Amino acid sequence: MKIEIQTLDDVLPHISYDDGIVVSERADYTMVDYVFVTDNTSANPIAQQCRGLKFGGDERLIARPFHKFFNIGEREQPNQVDWTRPHVIMDKLDGSMIHPAIIKDEMVFMTRMGITDQARAALAVASDGVKRLSADAMAAGQTPIFEFTGPDNRVVVEYAETAITLLAVRDIISGAYLSHADLVALAGRYGVPVAATFGQVTDANAFVLQGRALRDVEGYVVAFEDGHRLKLKADAYALRHKALAGVSLEKNVLAWIVEGAVDDVLPLLHDDVADRVRTYQSQLMAKVNGHVADLTDFADGFDMSDRRTYAMAVKDKIDRRLQPAAFALADGRDARAAVLKLLKWASGSENRVHEVRDLFDLDWKGSDLVMRDI
Repeated sequence: MKIEIQTLDDVLPHISYDDGIVVSERADYTMVDYVFVTDNTSANPIAQQCRGLKFGGDERLIARPFHKFFNIGEREQPNQVDWTRPHVIMDKLDGSMIHPAIIKDEMVFMTRMGITDQARAALAVASDGVKRLSADAMAAGQTPIFEFTGPDNRVVVEYAETAITLLAVRDIISGAYLSHADLVALAGRYGVPVAATFGQVTDANAFVLQGRALRDVEGYVVAFEDGHRLKLKADAYALRHKALAGVSLEKNVLAWIVEGAVDDVLPLLHDDVADRVRTYQSQLMAKVNGHVADLTDFADGFDMSDRRTYAMAVKDKIDRRLQPAAFALADGRDARAAVLKLLKWASGSENRVHEVRDLFDLDWKGSDLVMRDI
């Protein structure tokens, strides 16, 4: 895959914020990356390269991490792929993508988003071999791409030890990828680990079924010698990742509780996050029980044959948001179901959650659970 890029001006005519791609100017470099995805985000070859491109102060390209590549079945069905082309199946590690760059004559590590906490942490633990490989590759006009994994950089999959693993090396200007054989040879010279490989695809349908059934791993990347790449994520990983991504929003947690799905979600979450969901659920249901008990006590003080008097009292004494539950009791229906219906409505958006926050003392702390850079 050779798409020549030398300067920022080579990119700008081919991208648009309307398609999700932003140009972010930092103090000493400029970053081009997509922040949301539309049908046109990767519509042209240049735009497809905009997955964390870094340009120096003179607007010349200084680092070129992975191009945007897709899941099998997202743009190409298994039977549409030419599996006879030389390729290798690689382990898809679940951490932070890391690459080096030179800023102010000093080597730094970056993620897609630039010099982030994960990038700094990776540089702090990087071996001499990783640093020497990085320096020599950049001197040769290449960007080495690593995955930073470990117990302190967990996304979904748990790793017992910290590691920085070589995934690929790209020519900065042309974007060409080093062949896998050359990648392994390069890593060997510096004593740097390379992502594990699992041969080639011989039966596409069997490969997809087997990959999706994997557990305790993220999945596979199929790396073709011509630079084309495809990924295949395990179903269990995809489900857990979705749960982790969703748990930062209170409306999602509220929906799981109201829909009785918490028991299905909890096994997918880290223990500390699962405990937080349980506590939130317990506190919320205590408030629900309290409201139902208060409404029941209130209704018991009235003769329901006099509906007009009861209705006037409800309008006067009961919070308007709980009035449907009070009238449900007058009709012999379940007040709890009416209160849960209110919560289900609230789970439709963060704004709706805010509209009932005081009524149920909702206090979900999800800001520190946002997914790490992947």
